[in-house]
Amino acid sequence: MSKKIQFTIDGVTVTAEAGETIMDAADRAGIYIPRLCDVEGLEPQGSCRLCTVTVNDRPVASCTQPAAEGDQVESD
Repeated sequence: MSKKIQFTIDGVTVTAEAGETIMDAADRAGIYIPRLCDVEGLEPQGSCRLCTVTVNDRPVASCTQPAAEGDQVESD
């Protein structure tokens, strides 16, 4: 069984599997993060940067950034 972690996206608590990306966890929680280069069947690469979010005051590509326990993510 995978370890579960919790973090927030725009104040909403989200549960993720350890190692899961912010974008994948957001999708499962029904929170849409805009994307362009993230296409099903292709390896995430973070090249277009359209999915950039702020994690603990640092900009990152949500399609490649693993979620971490207690992260404060801002996407709006």
